[in-house]
Amino acid sequence: MAPRLLAGGFLVASGVLAWLAISLWLAARLLQAAIVLSIVYVCFLAWRGWRVMRHAFAAGTAAPLASVSIVVPARDESPVIERLVGDLAALPEADVLIVDDGSGDGTGDLARSAAVGSPHIRVVRREPRSGPETKAAVLNFAEEHLRGEILLVLDADARVRPDLLERLAAGWARDDSAIAVQGLRRPESPVATWLTAAQAEEQLFDTATQCGRWATDGTAELRGNGMAIRRSALEALGGWNPAALTEDLDLSTRLQAAGEHVAMAPEATIGEQAVAQLGPLWRQRLRWAEGSVRRLLEHGPRLLAAPLPLRAKLDFLAFTAEFLVPPLFVTTLLASLATVPLPQPADWSVPASLFLGYGFGVFVLALAALHADGRRGLALVGGSLRGSLFLSHWLLVVPFALVRIALGPSGTTFTKTPRDR
Repeated sequence: MAPRLLAGGFLVASGVLAWLAISLWLAARLLQAAIVLSIVYVCFLAWRGWRVMRHAFAAGTAAPLASVSIVVPARDESPVIERLVGDLAALPEADVLIVDDGSGDGTGDLARSAAVGSPHIRVVRREPRSGPETKAAVLNFAEEHLRGEILLVLDADARVRPDLLERLAAGWARDDSAIAVQGLRRPESPVATWLTAAQAEEQLFDTATQCGRWATDGTAELRGNGMAIRRSALEALGGWNPAALTEDLDLSTRLQAAGEHVAMAPEATIGEQAVAQLGPLWRQRLRWAEGSVRRLLEHGPRLLAAPLPLRAKLDFLAFTAEFLVPPLFVTTLLASLATVPLPQPADWSVPASLFLGYGFGVFVLALAALHADGRRGLALVGGSLRGSLFLSHWLLVVPFALVRIALGPSGTTFTKTPRDR
């Protein structure tokens, strides 16, 4: 009940703040001052993130991570599982576990066939209806079958290079006190479109943000595909949260509340399928947004109450404020439209400031990330503009997710992203 009440309170507070901002000159100026301050912080993160990524891309590799178990949750992944198993066959130094999560399309048989000749790759099956249908539940199921001291999680559509473990180790070596490390996800598609290219740029922007947060001793986060964590730390937290829609974000906040932190390894790239259709993309983003908001509501207060450095708490609050911008933008826009027939017009500069401030912040992060990735000139500006426009969809997704949490079913429903061959 707590997430439902908090989400409802968040929406009500957004509506009240929106009405005050469009009605009162002082409230509008204070909100716009906060927007300017947030842009300054984003520019600082972009600069720090750019430096980390540039250094990582120029640095060499390190000795591969030792005692690693790679886990691949796979439910109805027949279009992609053989390709990943082929990639993992080139990593004989790692123990590989493919978890066939009650598939009905022969995923397990395809994985076993592709793993012939690679004794370090094992396939186990989790029977249907044997527990929550979430990725976290699959990872908990896999725990008793693992052999390594470090757990590396890959999605079934991942593509990895033979030097993945060396590159992850290089990132971890920059911060050996970190309890986990996250690689760089690179969405790709056989046929490049505006939509698929924007998703690849989005992941670069996000990596620049997380690198900046890590470099400033903030609360950098895991991103699911390509995340590695020490199993001892995972066990100390009680394992994965089987009810989480986004197990990576949920674990990140729980780790941070326990005083641990995550390192970044942008030199360790993990390919994954971009979503080519708008319908599946909307469902994916809605799950991401709902999962992220739920973990903020459930674990955020504990993190803020924990004996953490002030800079970590401020970074977490700044990140949380990003989830205030979308509902504020929507409510200020709707409130402004509602005042059109009234004698006193709304201050339309408020929704305009929120939209432009959000877009400018994303554009700055885009410039930093794409420049670090080697783009220059028109390719740099064009990619940054495309990514900024694409990320504006979060202005609608986040409010929709808040409404679902506040008014929708009390349970969580995990929706798997479909794969293409």
